[in-house]
Amino acid sequence: MIAIMKCIDIHHIGIWVNDMDEMITFLTETLGLRLTTREPRDTVGSGERALFHAGGNQLIEILTEPHVQPRPDVPVHPEGHVVGIPHICLRVSDLPAWIETLKSAEYPITKRWPDEGYADTMMGPLRVLWFTGPSGVGFELFEFKEEKSL
Repeated sequence: MIAIMKCIDIHHIGIWVNDMDEMITFLTETLGLRLTTREPRDTVGSGERALFHAGGNQLIEILTEPHVQPRPDVPVHPEGHVVGIPHICLRVSDLPAWIETLKSAEYPITKRWPDEGYADTMMGPLRVLWFTGPSGVGFELFEFKEEKSL
């Protein structure tokens, strides 16, 4: 007998940050996500949580509290490998425009791949960049080459 697995949807991804206002500004103004909720955390202690709508049923939650520990100062991705979520990947269009946006906002680009054009992969032609956002959170922007229709 073959077991049938139910489809799973990710409800949200939670990220601890050390500066709630900076991350909110980054997610709304730089990435264009929509802030849906910002409220005190209802657990022991203090801190806040905020939810962002990222399209469809996709949510990103950011959390903070006075005792949140800073991210270790080690390469996370793509150069280093540590346990945990190394980055959040967002599919975008017009990667060159995103590069200009990130540079003007002074977010360091960690790596681009390939250096020029698109790479042929099993998923199709694509190009990628990684950068470090507020609180040291790693992000990846992923663009597929759009096929031009005749």
